[in-house]
Amino acid sequence: MINGKETEKQFGEDLDACLNGKAPASFNRPKEYQALLQLGERLAAADLGSEDHKEGVQRRLLQPTASRKAGAERKRNKFPKGLAVAAAFVLLIGVLFAQPSFASGLLQKFVSTISLGHITAFQVEPPPEDASYPVPESLVGQLFDKDDQVLFEVNGKTGPMYTADGEEIEGIENGEIVTKAEAEAKLKEGIRTLTDPAALDEYTNFKVGLPSYLPDGYAFDRAEQYVDEQGNTSPKYIDLYFTKGDSGKQIHIQERYADEETAYDQSTSGTIESAKVNGVDAVIINEKSIDWEADGILYSVMTKRMGEPIEKSELIKIAESVK
Repeated sequence: MINGKETEKQFGEDLDACLNGKAPASFNRPKEYQALLQLGERLAAADLGSEDHKEGVQRRLLQPTASRKAGAERKRNKFPKGLAVAAAFVLLIGVLFAQPSFASGLLQKFVSTISLGHITAFQVEPPPEDASYPVPESLVGQLFDKDDQVLFEVNGKTGPMYTADGEEIEGIENGEIVTKAEAEAKLKEGIRTLTDPAALDEYTNFKVGLPSYLPDGYAFDRAEQYVDEQGNTSPKYIDLYFTKGDSGKQIHIQERYADEETAYDQSTSGTIESAKVNGVDAVIINEKSIDWEADGILYSVMTKRMGEPIEKSELIKIAESVK
């Protein structure tokens, strides 16, 4: 964990240097320091109005662990609620990185980080509840609160936003408003559903691992892959779903072939904790999910939709049975 006023000052100077196209003054810094510096560079250098930036923000700053989809998966996520204002927070990120010399204030937003090769988890400090941010000029007059009042700024209490027609807003894509209904319809498109657990390897370029242990009542329900606009699926990704009868309770396991394309970062304002899965380094996030990398595969077991707390030992037991 990065500490100290001098380190914070140096981090701000290094990040500002990077943003101005200069080499940072600090080399040979700890991996944690370098990881945060690279993250700041990636976010700040992105086109704030682009699809890639929206996806990057979701992966690197907003995503709370539980609602992660595969392949296009990271690109199709619903806007998460982990750091504050749900959909409104996409706007906040744009405002945050538009402010002059934001680098000096960035460090305090990161509490700690855990790196596992192609997986990095960040624990971040949520923005102050009383912090307010102006709505970008291009969207002024298009965003409304639940009382049909035009929003000129957003804060931690803003809650859901709506269009002039009263449709709930899911987020902003390429500068255009995306309603919740539009996002859900898009999410349902292009999903290949697989129901034979014995045949999953036919659709991936790696051996799909299935858990031999699950809590009482849970069983394999389906696997999913996302189909792109050309009708293709990537063999590098697959999502597995295990349900408890018709209770609606669910355990979600995501697996992906490990390379630079499939590598991912995730962050939470909750907790991150180091752990072991069959002797391999892992990270537990918000006491509800566990991620690790083994034998060239990235694994994530997510239990938020179980609807009840799960003991850490039970979570690890599920993970260690995936083979």
